Amino acid sequence: MHSETPFIDCTSLIENRTLLLEHVHKNGYLYFPALLPVDPVIRLRQQVFNVANQHNLLESDSDPIDGIRKEGVFICEQDGTETFRRFYIDVQKLRLFHALPHHKRIIDILEILFDSAVFIHPRHICHVIFPGEYQYTTPPHQDFHPVRGTQDTWTVWTPLGDCNTELGGLAIACGSNRSGFLNDNEVRSWKILDDNTQWVWNPFKCGDVVMFHSLTIHRGRDNVTNNRIRLATSARYQSVNDPIDEDALTVHLGCARWEELYDGWDTSDPLKYYWKAIDLNVQPAYHRRKK
Repeated sequence: MHSETPFIDCTSLIENRTLLLEHVHKNGYLYFPALLPVDPVIRLRQQVFNVANQHNLLESDSDPIDGIRKEGVFICEQDGTETFRRFYIDVQKLRLFHALPHHKRIIDILEILFDSAVFIHPRHICHVIFPGEYQYTTPPHQDFHPVRGTQDTWTVWTPLGDCNTELGGLAIACGSNRSGFLNDNEVRSWKILDDNTQWVWNPFKCGDVVMFHSLTIHRGRDNVTNNRIRLATSARYQSVNDPIDEDALTVHLGCARWEELYDGWDTSDPLKYYWKAIDLNVQPAYHRRKK
């Protein structure tokens, strides 16, 4: 077990950009308890678990919002099953899933951080973490490896509901952003992490938000409950002036096309293809350029 200390509440730094940047440089993250109103977060939780229920992933005699997995059922992003793919596409179709990362309380802070207009990547992630099978718990990594574009991209991680010690959550290697861009295999294998690494984590309440730099090392914590599913979302943000990798404009995991996800939305919905109206410096996809 790796020792962990609590996140530092950064709420008081919002009005002082100098102190905000000092904290960012030193620690690589920003933590804001109760930043988001509870209502939209809980509504999204309900919607995701309703999808899970439709895919027969939850206990039939339970309230879907409790997220009680059906006995013997386990899915995850890494297993590549058709069950996960169909479920995940239906989650990606939820309008609120794409709307919540645009919340003004998040954007206001990032505008201060970037000192510019903010661009919100449309490629959002839903973390659906079943209990057990700990080999699939997300290992330590830096987000710049999959994100590319500019290193000054930030991830905003939002738990969809309370997240106690047993449910786990997200832990951050404090100050790891100052180590620069590292070899992905050496980070994921813990090769360059030792017992002196200062991990920060604490239980989360619904509405809490953690923001961190693309070079900040972070990892998932095991969900050690008997039958409860942990839900969270990740969204990426950057200055509108910085380059962006074209893959960041696609659906997460390439699980579907935008046309498929938008099929049930209003034709005039402003969230549909919002990035096409923005003058962006889009770079060819890194994974194709490196071949």
